[in-house]
Amino acid sequence: MLRNMAIATFPLQDNQLSTLDSLAREFEEAFAELAESAERELSGRAFIFSRYGKELYPYFEATNASLVPGCIVPIKEGRPIASVDSTCVLVGETSQGSLYAARTAVGVSYGGALRRFFRLGPILVYANPSGLSGLLPRVPSSEMDLLLSDNAVAERFIRNTIERRVIEALSSGEGDTIVMADGSLKHPMGQLSASILRRGGGRSMVGFSKSSNLILSEDYVSALSKSPVPAYHSLDRGPIETVLAKFAPDGLVFRLDVSSQEPAETTLGRILWNDAFASGYPDSLKVAHHLSIFSRADDQALKAYVAKRFRVKQLHTFPLRKIALGSFKGGA
Repeated sequence: MLRNMAIATFPLQDNQLSTLDSLAREFEEAFAELAESAERELSGRAFIFSRYGKELYPYFEATNASLVPGCIVPIKEGRPIASVDSTCVLVGETSQGSLYAARTAVGVSYGGALRRFFRLGPILVYANPSGLSGLLPRVPSSEMDLLLSDNAVAERFIRNTIERRVIEALSSGEGDTIVMADGSLKHPMGQLSASILRRGGGRSMVGFSKSSNLILSEDYVSALSKSPVPAYHSLDRGPIETVLAKFAPDGLVFRLDVSSQEPAETTLGRILWNDAFASGYPDSLKVAHHLSIFSRADDQALKAYVAKRFRVKQLHTFPLRKIALGSFKGGA
């Protein structure tokens, strides 16, 4: 089939066709190996199909009656819950580098209600071969090469760096605040490093994860979903304990990474008493998320500020990808 398609579209040389045929056979052999592995690894497993990169949440029907989750008992003691979230977007580019804008927000709950919030930004960061202007500390040249080559990686790096600074500030103050962040404390590219957790001064730090690949545990999620009360199940004990938890009777199940000097169930009880929950997600984190994102109006205002403040010369643009690729309506 490969040979016929090649001849029909363009008269390739025989040695080129031979090379492509060889490559096709190589892919066929690789697929045979994959199929054998997939039969063993995927057969019978719960599976979530992707939908254009959106975060999806699984429905689980079956319940293992032998699994009994633990109840989250509210610890009726006032303790501030400070939740942090942040966003970073690409503002524009030059021939030498890229300009980004970041914003971070903190929502504070206490005694079962949201009490106050803070928002920092927009924070402008310019990335060029000389480094990152507007962001400390300095970035090693080896990392700069990666940041300059991929805007998505740069956005994540800037966002995590700023969020980490905010978490450090919250952890260094007086009091016994519980600090929460959106994401896993165990992610290799996350905003919390082991050094920050060690410097927490005994404070509890909690990472809330919404990604389906981090919470996917069919039996446990099903058992927690059907629990009539707030409940949890420990998945991995250690310095950072990983649990699945549901904070409202009809709420969703989330994965939490808990770093604390007290048992994880005690920290969960403090969060349940001091924060408020809609759909099982803490109001403090929800507010931090909405306050950190950039609206379309913010985007336009930010670009107008940059144009006026730095006297940049705006170039007219066109959709390169759409023009270059167009649409393909032909056939073999």
